[in-house]
Amino acid sequence: MKAMQHWNIEAVRQQHNLYLSDSQIRAIQAKLPKAEDQKIYADAVFEGGGVKGIAFLGALRCFNDAGIQLRKVAGTSAGALMASVIAAGFTIDQLEEIVGNLDYMNDILNQKTSPLIFNGSPADDLQEPVWMIGNLVLTGQQGQYSTEPFKQWLSSFLDQRLATFPPLSNQPATDLPWYQQRLLKIVVSDISEGEMRILPDDLPQYQQIPENFSVAEAVRLSMSIPLFFAPGQLNGRTIIDGGILSNFPLWIYDAPPGRTPKCPTFGFQLTTHRARPRRIKGAVDILSSMFDTMLVARDRYYQRTSDQGRVIGVDTAQVSATKFDLTNDDKAYLYRQGYESARTFLLEEWDWQTHLQKRGYLVAVS
Repeated sequence: MKAMQHWNIEAVRQQHNLYLSDSQIRAIQAKLPKAEDQKIYADAVFEGGGVKGIAFLGALRCFNDAGIQLRKVAGTSAGALMASVIAAGFTIDQLEEIVGNLDYMNDILNQKTSPLIFNGSPADDLQEPVWMIGNLVLTGQQGQYSTEPFKQWLSSFLDQRLATFPPLSNQPATDLPWYQQRLLKIVVSDISEGEMRILPDDLPQYQQIPENFSVAEAVRLSMSIPLFFAPGQLNGRTIIDGGILSNFPLWIYDAPPGRTPKCPTFGFQLTTHRARPRRIKGAVDILSSMFDTMLVARDRYYQRTSDQGRVIGVDTAQVSATKFDLTNDDKAYLYRQGYESARTFLLEEWDWQTHLQKRGYLVAVS
């Protein structure tokens, strides 16, 4: 395979003016609560979306420019990847280098589960589920690609900082001030038990000790797109992409009723706008539409009722979740969408006191 050309993110920022002015930074910070150390903190939940996750880099760069530090993080699939590297303490510069210059085709999709699996561009695979199923039935496999290369890539740098989950009793460490507490949660789907699982919380159900369990393995499980990637295993149970049951777990860090949160929880969502309802003409359309609906229906319902003005929606319609043969132009498009969406949200849509009112707290808007 041809090696990918290095992607110059700073050139993309300069070309599209992806910056915040001093006055914009002041305006954003005036609408956010400050902790006792006079810094601004937030929790974050990242939606799954395959390679579209490049857009998170742009949004995170904007948050970094605004002086917002992330504390507790969670995600599904591509969102789990982003949450794990943030939890490991990598800076935005390091994230852009690590994730932005990942060569998906050579580093991730370099190991098919059978030499008899033939397909074209991976970008089209989820739109052709019958072809995928036919390939897998013919070869006796459960997914087209192995996730082992992905785990090896992630472990190569994540294990230096966050190899395993901390003990559950220390999540978060209660002897630290609230703004120094860190937490990571990853959503997976257990299709053997028919259950959504949150790692590391649910690891004891599989006789797994969190502090002995690889974070890279948890992310690998969460991003195992069904049929596209081979599923994983936990104590004999089959585990696949967490997005099947909650692709956007916006609820995961919600404060209990009656307790005012100390900082906001922002949702980073990779939206794909559907201009009109999909036409269903036959069995293949039903299968494809069922797959799409399964990924988003539950979370969209929750978001309609509990958005509370905290979701940064990034329109990524031009790129499919499995377009692993991304060009640098594709990456630039996603990154720009992420930055501009976050900038618009923070400047024009977000307000802490309004958010608290939507949650039912009687807070006067100044």
